[in-house]
Amino acid sequence: MSIQTVPYPAIEERSSGSFAPEVSRRIPELDGLRGLAILLVVICHYIGTSKHAPLGYYLDRFLSALSIGWSGVDLFFVLSGFLIGGILLDARNSPRYFQGFYLRRVYRILPIYFAWIALYAGIVGFALILLPGKTSLTRSDIAQVPYYFLFLQNMMYAPTLFQWKWLSVTWSLAVEEQFYLVAPPLIRLFSLRRLIIVLASVILACPILRFFVFRYFPGGNYAAVFAMPCRADALAFGVLAAATWRQPRFRSYLEENPTVLKRALTVSFLGLAALLWWLVHPVSVVTVTIGYTWLAIMYTCLLLMVLSQTSGIIAGVMRWDALRRLGEVSYCVYLIHTTVNFHTHWILLHAPPEIYDLKGIGVTFLSGLLVWGVASLSWRYFEKPLIRRGHRYAY
Repeated sequence: MSIQTVPYPAIEERSSGSFAPEVSRRIPELDGLRGLAILLVVICHYIGTSKHAPLGYYLDRFLSALSIGWSGVDLFFVLSGFLIGGILLDARNSPRYFQGFYLRRVYRILPIYFAWIALYAGIVGFALILLPGKTSLTRSDIAQVPYYFLFLQNMMYAPTLFQWKWLSVTWSLAVEEQFYLVAPPLIRLFSLRRLIIVLASVILACPILRFFVFRYFPGGNYAAVFAMPCRADALAFGVLAAATWRQPRFRSYLEENPTVLKRALTVSFLGLAALLWWLVHPVSVVTVTIGYTWLAIMYTCLLLMVLSQTSGIIAGVMRWDALRRLGEVSYCVYLIHTTVNFHTHWILLHAPPEIYDLKGIGVTFLSGLLVWGVASLSWRYFEKPLIRRGHRYAY
């Protein structure tokens, strides 16, 4: 979920064995894709999963279907695989490969994440020490904080209600951090051909792994959704797209045959419609096998279309200024949006999030404005300066 430039190639190995950075080119459409991903997630949590049953059966069913916006996380995974995989592929022969990558990731990911966890721990600690027995908070709300600091929450997912309101979305950050541990050595050590074989094997194995975990492992309904090995196929699709996009023949083929991706994207959207009933209901075998892989395929096709058909309608939409700005602040928005929505409704309406009357709609809109404001300030005064500092560490 980070803001990256996409060089190809950003680092060129010369005949003398030295390395020289080239000018990297920012692809504005990818900021728009990131904006689309966070917009889908916010629509899911602010509309799809809010209370709207009083609006009547049909409207309630329609709004519930918008909870498919959770798949924005899968778009984030594909984008992350493409961006991170591309950076690592370009820098794979750099003498400061690991140092440059991990120090940049530290400055991008950890400060705002740790600040959010620390704020949560401070609120819970304050309530337990100074207001004992006067709130619903217990020691269980603080006991699992170390798992969050170590990015292990997706492996041991048993949050309390308050913890779920604050930190439930961070499971995907844990998946990404675990991906950062695996991807650099693989890309550094494997030849391109072997890397593609490994990525294809991961894509084929993940649906099978999710099936067995879901059916036969204790707590498998959580692990199949949140555990890194089970969600690795979307990331692998992204890395595979990065590797193939860097082949001139592949880029030329897509640019010269635009109907191929158009047909693939059309078929994937039709498949999504066919799977929608399972995707918006509680997790099932269909979701963890066909569903997640189908979403990864669809979003990979969307990514490649945006990259290869820059004059097309979809790429044009991804260049919209509002969508790109939303993509810029998407990391903070993702971290705080559910917490702000829950607590704004609770403080003003003394109820969970609801959108079936004007008051509920107004409070939901206010929550969105608060999230946007906080995320914009965070980006300008906190995240962006840290990213610039991290970029001092060259590959």
